[in-house]
Amino acid sequence: MTLEQRQQAFREMLMDREVSAFSTWEKELHKIVFDPRYLLLSGRERKLAYEGFIKARAEDERIEKRNKIKDNREAFKKLVESANLSSRATFSEFAQKYGKDAKFKAIEKMKERESLFNEWKAANQTSKKEAEDMKERDPSRDRDKMASSESKPKKSKSDQIRDAFMEMLREGPCSISATSSWSKKKKYFSDDERYIAVGSSSLRETYFYEFTKDLEHEEKSTKERDYSPVREVDEKERKAQERKERERAALKERERQVARRQVDQNRELERERGVHAREEAQQHFLALLHDMVRDAEASWRKTKKQLREDGRWELASLLDSEQKEKMFNEHIEALSNKKKKSFRRMLDECEHITLTSTWRDIRKKIKHDSRFSKFSSDDKEREAEFSRYLKEKLSTAKSDFRQLLREIKCLSHKTKENLRGANGDSHMREIQQFITNDKRGLVLDDIPEDRDRILDEYIEELDRQGPPPPPTATRPPKR
Repeated sequence: MTLEQRQQAFREMLMDREVSAFSTWEKELHKIVFDPRYLLLSGRERKLAYEGFIKARAEDERIEKRNKIKDNREAFKKLVESANLSSRATFSEFAQKYGKDAKFKAIEKMKERESLFNEWKAANQTSKKEAEDMKERDPSRDRDKMASSESKPKKSKSDQIRDAFMEMLREGPCSISATSSWSKKKKYFSDDERYIAVGSSSLRETYFYEFTKDLEHEEKSTKERDYSPVREVDEKERKAQERKERERAALKERERQVARRQVDQNRELERERGVHAREEAQQHFLALLHDMVRDAEASWRKTKKQLREDGRWELASLLDSEQKEKMFNEHIEALSNKKKKSFRRMLDECEHITLTSTWRDIRKKIKHDSRFSKFSSDDKEREAEFSRYLKEKLSTAKSDFRQLLREIKCLSHKTKENLRGANGDSHMREIQQFITNDKRGLVLDDIPEDRDRILDEYIEELDRQGPPPPPTATRPPKR
């Protein structure tokens, strides 16, 4: 794929994953990082493609958002009109009835919902009142007035109330500027009839800020009229110069950022290359050790001379002498462990080994096995390994026997007392029967003295501990 095709596939991935144009790269990364198309571009190319995407997508999202808000407002108005509400209906009643409707929920702020409802209510009341006035009016008396007013558009009641409210603001007892706040100014108008005529508090606030916006436009127009042509030219030149300076400073800052990023990328690239080269050198040296060193008793000083003659020695030139010696020792240790496991596996397979066997007797049974000679050329080392093997086997057998005693239910804190009683022999036979029926008890047949000693120690321990606590008892606090 060409670069353009990969970039196009990357942009399609951003669209498919619904990446927001108003978010950041770090926050949106989790949406796209597992997509196969994410790997089509390098890290720098991804960032550039993402920046180009959000610039193009931002304006589209703004337009979509404005259109969505407009459609939601129109849908809300239609919902109010279709509700067939009476003139005395309140917003709370409307919200309680239609609060679960999707058109109602589409308007996010409750304040905006109430404002739209009040606008509809004011317009509805005005239209009804005008209709009633038309019915009561004498057609013959008002014919001339109607003819003269046909050329002029009539204002609705809500528009008249709005105009009166605006007039009140202009004539008010306090000064209002483009930056004034409604929360601070409304107390000066609360007693005015024109204030009361606007039934909704949110509608009053809306009218107030429309008034301040008009003031802002008037102040701006006045400044533009009073602005001399000469000063205007100077101001334009000054702004153009400042814009050029800002662009120049931004360009320099961008160049510095790109240079720093390039340095960081080059440094990271060199580090990755170094790591890769060292790993490759380690692989070559390990392959050399596996091929050349198969004796677990080899020494580094003697073996190093043989390894230098192989061509793969130069492939591991990035490794220093200490690293090579460490890898050699690890290789020797792995060989030793492998031979040790093989030797012990041979001992496990020998049926003549018991807990009381001697190396002299067992050596005759296993000396013809290839694993016997491969383990070591020194017979003392073989004997030492056999002794360690037998010691571990004895320790395991004793541990298993103690676990068996814990599982025998007839052994309790009363066992010592029962053995001293008249039925002591039968009680001991019962215990011996449990022991002989389990493999863990038969293993110690070669050393019955040790088995009896462990049994006696366990019975003494139970006697010292006494009866076990009831299930509901709690442990005493540690001091």
